[in-house]
Amino acid sequence: MNRKRKQQGFSLIEVLVVMTILAVIFGLVVSNVTGGQDKAKYKEAQIMVQKLTQAVAEFNLDTGNYPNDLEDLVNDSGDSMWMGPYIKEKDLKDPWGEPYHFSASSQHGQSFDIYSYGADKSPGGEKLAKDIGNWQ
Repeated sequence: MNRKRKQQGFSLIEVLVVMTILAVIFGLVVSNVTGGQDKAKYKEAQIMVQKLTQAVAEFNLDTGNYPNDLEDLVNDSGDSMWMGPYIKEKDLKDPWGEPYHFSASSQHGQSFDIYSYGADKSPGGEKLAKDIGNWQ
């Protein structure tokens, strides 16, 4: 009797095809997630700039002047009218780990400027790497 042997397992070609399909799917998922994270960090920085702007305005209402730097929102500078802390210390860094910048003399027609240099950590930039400020 001549019996046909039953195939057991997968051929090398079948395994390679499945691995290629999985690699393509994994690549698409990773690229979508990474792009989403960049956008989320940019949005988070925009929200934090507005939150810091409100904290500086509240500091000004309480003390009658603007802080020398954003650390004054967390630490009592000795002013008898200081009613802080106005913000948490962890909120003084942008999503890329850099400190937010503060200038009491605005370059954009505001009372003051608060800004992050964004993902590229340097002035300027485009799209998700551009600067994020309270004048926008």
